[in-house]
Amino acid sequence: MRFLGTSAGEGIPNPFCRCEYCENARRKGGKEIRTRSSFRVDEKLMIDIGPDFFTQSVMLGERFDQVEHVLYTHTHGDHFDFKMLWERSVRTAGELPPLSVYFTEEAMEIIDEFLMKSRVTEGREAYTGKKDVRFVRLRFGEAREIAGYQVTPLRGSHSTSYEKNAANYLIEKDGKSLYYAVDSGYFREEAFDFLKGKKLDIFIGECTFPTIGRDFRAGLTDHMDVNQCLRNLARLYELRAITDETEVYLTHIGPMATHEQLCSYFQGLSLPYRITVAYDGLTIRENF
Repeated sequence: MRFLGTSAGEGIPNPFCRCEYCENARRKGGKEIRTRSSFRVDEKLMIDIGPDFFTQSVMLGERFDQVEHVLYTHTHGDHFDFKMLWERSVRTAGELPPLSVYFTEEAMEIIDEFLMKSRVTEGREAYTGKKDVRFVRLRFGEAREIAGYQVTPLRGSHSTSYEKNAANYLIEKDGKSLYYAVDSGYFREEAFDFLKGKKLDIFIGECTFPTIGRDFRAGLTDHMDVNQCLRNLARLYELRAITDETEVYLTHIGPMATHEQLCSYFQGLSLPYRITVAYDGLTIRENF
C-alpha cells in the first residue's frame, strides 16, 4: 500500500504561488513536494488516478500496467484524469489486463456527458472500448467484490456540479479493514453510523486546510481543517470506528503548513492513537 500523491487540488508547490509554504517546498524538496492525491492498494487496485499520474510513475518508479481496478472518489480534475485512459491505449509494447473503473451514482452522469458524448474526447472509442475498459456504477452503502476485496462506498460531505456526494471507500479483506476518506468534509451521520464499532486497521483521511491552531473559515463543510480533522477523529474513536491500534494517516493536504510543521504539531498532541502525516511515496504495508 502506497501513497502516490498527497496534496489537495493545487499541488505543493502551486506553480503560480509564492507563499511561504510553496517557496519552502521549492527550496527543500523531498517530503515537502506533494502531487495530487492517489493511493495504490496493491498491484491491481488503485484509488484515484489524477493529472499527476505520469509524474508519480516516473518519480516513484511505479508502473500501472498491472492495474485492473480503479476506484474514483469523484470527478473533480485533481482526482480523475480521463487522459490516463488514452495514454494506456497508446503503449507500444505489452499486453494489459482489462481495466474496470468505478464511479458512484451521479458521478456516472458526468462520465456519460463529458467522456462518452463530448466533442472534447472525439476518438474516445479507441481507448474506451468495452473489451478493454469497463465503466462500473457503484451504489452508496452497497458492498461489492472488487479485486478480492469487499468494497463499500459511503457518502462524503463534498460535491461537484454533478455529484451531491463524493465517495469514501471502506475496503475489507480477511478480517482487515481500510477506510479512505479524502474530499470527505466532516463525516455525515450515516458514515459515523456505518463505521461504528468497525475498529478499522487503517484510516486515511483528509486535512485539506492544515491551519494549525485556528479554524480555516466558519461554516466549512466540504473539506476539513486541522481542528475539524481532530474532532472527526475524536468522534470516530468514541464510536470505536478507530482504536489505539488503528493506523491513522492524513493526506489531501494544502499549502498552509509545511510537512515538518504538521508532523511536529500532531506528534505533540496527547491522543490515544498516533497520527502520521503522509507524503508522496510513503509505503505503509505490503498488504492486509
